[in-house]
Amino acid sequence: MENPSLKADQIQRYSRHIILQDVGTTGVKKLLQATVCVVGAGGLGCPVIQMLATAGVGHIKVIDGDRVELSNLPRQPLHYTSDVGQFKVESIIQKVKALNPEVQMEGIREYLTKDNALEILRGCDYVIDASDNIATKFLINDVCVHLRIPFTIAGVVQWMGQLISVNPGDSTCYRCVFHTISQDNDSMSCSAAGVINTVPSFAGILQANEAIKSIIGKKKKFTNGVFFFDLAENSFDFVPIKRNPECRACADPKKPFYLSENYERDADRCEIIPKSE
Repeated sequence: MENPSLKADQIQRYSRHIILQDVGTTGVKKLLQATVCVVGAGGLGCPVIQMLATAGVGHIKVIDGDRVELSNLPRQPLHYTSDVGQFKVESIIQKVKALNPEVQMEGIREYLTKDNALEILRGCDYVIDASDNIATKFLINDVCVHLRIPFTIAGVVQWMGQLISVNPGDSTCYRCVFHTISQDNDSMSCSAAGVINTVPSFAGILQANEAIKSIIGKKKKFTNGVFFFDLAENSFDFVPIKRNPECRACADPKKPFYLSENYERDADRCEIIPKSE
């Protein structure tokens, strides 16, 4: 595969990355050639996409069927007051063009479903779950495990968040930890319990960082366990969790388990599962 030299303006734009010994010109080229899919263009998706675009990820797919609402603006900084009523993918594409016009943005104005997930996610180098409901997180896990695409899933509520990264075939997957799609507690949804605007940005930046590390080849990520944080209490903890040898999704990744699962999309479900002490 041809590996062209960086252009003069790219050398200037990414100069602070290039001087990092573990990134360098090689790492910048890997980012420029990478494709990352971000599922969700809201509180998590905005910081994720901003960081990926400014890092120089060459192709970013964004999938989201929602429109911008006024209540979104405190925690979704790529959407402005003038964007209220516009589809989120269109709003974000406009902002990324201003941030880094070299990034190829692909907006998919849909929700991720069992019917379209394989087509959308296939061929990506990394997938980031920035959705607001549990069913979509399970769907991303199950399809990415089958396609062997590394990915990160996060959830936030109030001042808290959690994050897990997965290298299919090598690490614990989301279904190893949470097992089944359950009826969620409405009292712990973002719309009912609230969320401070710094929390999704913090989680989203971590998710983007996981994708960048994966693309440039850094090994240490939030795998084989769940990272929990509470920004009200300044609490940060990583709970190791072993891979489930009988996991329905990853025990036999060649088997497309996702085809037999029923993924019901419930809007605005992003509650945190309390970590075990």
